[in-house]
Amino acid sequence: MKKLIKDPLLHFLLIGALLFLAFEFIKSPAGIQENSIVITSGDIEALQANFARTWQRPPTDSEVSGLIEERVRDEIAYREAVAMGLDQGDSVIRRRLRMKMELIIEDVAGLSPPTDEDLEAYLVEHRESFHQQPQVSFMHVYLNSDKRGARVENDARQILTKLSAAGRDVDPGSYGDSNMLPKELPLYYINDIGRLFGVDFSKQIQEVKPGAWTGPVWSSYGLHLVYVRERIEGRDPELDEVRQEVEREWSAKRRKEFKEATYNKLRERYTIVIEEPVSSANDSKTSTKAK
Repeated sequence: MKKLIKDPLLHFLLIGALLFLAFEFIKSPAGIQENSIVITSGDIEALQANFARTWQRPPTDSEVSGLIEERVRDEIAYREAVAMGLDQGDSVIRRRLRMKMELIIEDVAGLSPPTDEDLEAYLVEHRESFHQQPQVSFMHVYLNSDKRGARVENDARQILTKLSAAGRDVDPGSYGDSNMLPKELPLYYINDIGRLFGVDFSKQIQEVKPGAWTGPVWSSYGLHLVYVRERIEGRDPELDEVRQEVEREWSAKRRKEFKEATYNKLRERYTIVIEEPVSSANDSKTSTKAK
């Protein structure tokens, strides 16, 4: 019974029934003819508020009268169009009505916010999506293998000796060859390093111990001598660290599932008949005769 009470689909059906009753009450209140058009004080306040948001000032009395008259014209045109059946067979109107229906369903799906247990379960189920990549901060000296040729590795050993003696207090731009890559990088995610230097380089630099010059490390550009300043290992975050992202994805999944469940439930109320296209039927008869 408790499960039934918490069922979002039941909430949707109940809200739908209440909206229907409310519409019927508003449509034909006691003492008012069905062809009456009532512009309530609430309607007028909404018109004024919308005008103020658009024009950044309140409307004048004459503008309010114009807004009311435009609302009346809209209502008359709408009612007469429906009475003439102009809403029937119009694909644009059908799409708009379907859109409004799906928006209502999505709003109902959002009435029950997720609990921490819901979010924790989603985080565990989609752990890979929220896994935080390793980060590395480093500086490097680049050696152009095309330019230096066979002596590039010998040059690298000589430069590495100088760099090791200098330690971390060194300007990497004073050594090696020039290129467009930054000489020093703050903490970068490993995938971003891979996009800059190549995947092979990003894999190798994860194995470099911080605090010393080492090399050679090869990239798609050539040879590098690197000094890793800091490395943060990849890890799975706690819920509080990624709560907004998890809640956003959970809510999107919930809306999608609720929309599909509602559609399937409503579909049960209809008998779906799909006739065979005439062209297909003719082709079938022709094929049969050919045999």
